[in-house]
Amino acid sequence: MARLTRQQLKKDDFATGFAAISGFFLQNQKRIVQMAGGGLIVAAVAVAIFLYVSSRENSASGAFGAALTTFHAPVSQGEPQGPNAPAQRFKTDKEKYEQALKEFNDVSSSYSWFAQGKLAGYYSALCQRELGNLPEAEKELTPLAAEGNAELAAQAKMALAGLYQQTGRADQAEKLYRELESHPTDTVPKAIPQLALAEMFEKTKPAEATTLYQQIQKENSGKAAGDLASKALQGPGQ
Repeated sequence: MARLTRQQLKKDDFATGFAAISGFFLQNQKRIVQMAGGGLIVAAVAVAIFLYVSSRENSASGAFGAALTTFHAPVSQGEPQGPNAPAQRFKTDKEKYEQALKEFNDVSSSYSWFAQGKLAGYYSALCQRELGNLPEAEKELTPLAAEGNAELAAQAKMALAGLYQQTGRADQAEKLYRELESHPTDTVPKAIPQLALAEMFEKTKPAEATTLYQQIQKENSGKAAGDLASKALQGPGQ
């Protein structure tokens, strides 16, 4: 079978979405007409689209939340104890991240139109990283790092820089950390890449690491990042 072009895929996505909206309209015609006050069909269709999108977004949020619960579930060999014991647990990290990966992939493919679908792609990459599938993780993170959503792109770049560092590409890691340092976001504030960069420099460029830690300490006094920098300056075991 010939590979579909990107344009054809977009047309297919649009056709699928339009068909779903049409089906939703037919199933809820009475309700929609009541909400539209018996007005123009255009208004009724607009209401149908709104209801459909709202319903899909709620489903996306629920599915993403469930996958996130799996991702953060505890790993324990023993049986959960007490009334506050988590309902979900896994015996091994591998078991947990394999299940989370499946759930995030389902969210990503089913709700690609929504923010939850794109964020699920980011968490899928994190699962791949935890499972040791570094090439797969990098493959998923690379397009997310170019996302128009600056907050999501920053998270992807931070994870990608960590992968570069982990696989011996310190120059590429430093480049991304510097970029994130110069363009902080709510999801990746300035101190986060600075701390990662300083830690990376501890063995190769200790003088630069010290300078960075001092800067972080000064700019983040009384904050968690400042405390971490202070401990790093005091040396191991402090």
